Amino acid sequence: MSASVTNEYLEPFEQMLGEHFAPAQVRAMEAGEDTGAMQAVEASGFLDALVAENAGGAGLGLADVAPLWMALGRHAVPAGIGEAMIERATGENEPERRENAAALRHAALIAGAADRLLAMAVDHANERVQFGKPIGKQQALQQQLAVMAQDCVAMRLAVELAASSGWPGRAQAAMAKTVAAEAAPRVANTAHAVFGAIGISAEHDLNLYTRAIHRWRLEGGAHTYWSRMLGEDVLSAEMPGDAFSSVDWVRAHLFG
Repeated sequence: MSASVTNEYLEPFEQMLGEHFAPAQVRAMEAGEDTGAMQAVEASGFLDALVAENAGGAGLGLADVAPLWMALGRHAVPAGIGEAMIERATGENEPERRENAAALRHAALIAGAADRLLAMAVDHANERVQFGKPIGKQQALQQQLAVMAQDCVAMRLAVELAASSGWPGRAQAAMAKTVAAEAAPRVANTAHAVFGAIGISAEHDLNLYTRAIHRWRLEGGAHTYWSRMLGEDVLSAEMPGDAFSSVDWVRAHLFG
């Protein structure tokens, strides 16, 4: 991934999302209101990010676009922006490519939302005082937040790895979606445990992200579907030597 290219696009993309997809606007969109957000996205040109330059697009690779998808997750954007990016860059006769890219997109969305949930949970734990001290000082809660942070890092790494070599194959897509979807409930549950009952209230922002995470983990195939894809690839792999293990397969097919 080119850091300069990513920053060049990510910063204005984040700014656009902040202007048009604030929590109140996202709730309005979920209620069916036309907030004008999609018109702004269309006018921005970001939907053509993956389209080749000679076809009028930006010609970016998935390694550059995956951070944009994570940004969509950080804002709990309900619109199909990432889906439109994929559709514009692929033909109708490329169903496998679309499916794999969609799995990566959902993993990136989950990773972005998880990052936002972690930040919200840490801030709340440091601000909420109980028995004379912030609840974040409690060892049990620190342990939960540490596991939550580990899951967030694993999600981001899985997305970056799957996007690092261009359009992902089935194994890379399955790995990213499996890691993200499997960890998503832990992240959401920990966030709600930190916030308590207030987090499930309709007016609180927390549930925007936890609802989105659960929706995205099921869309495009749940982690059981993609885990099965990984298992099939491992069982069908031809590897040299008699001491073949799943670790060998991971090294050869995911990190090779």
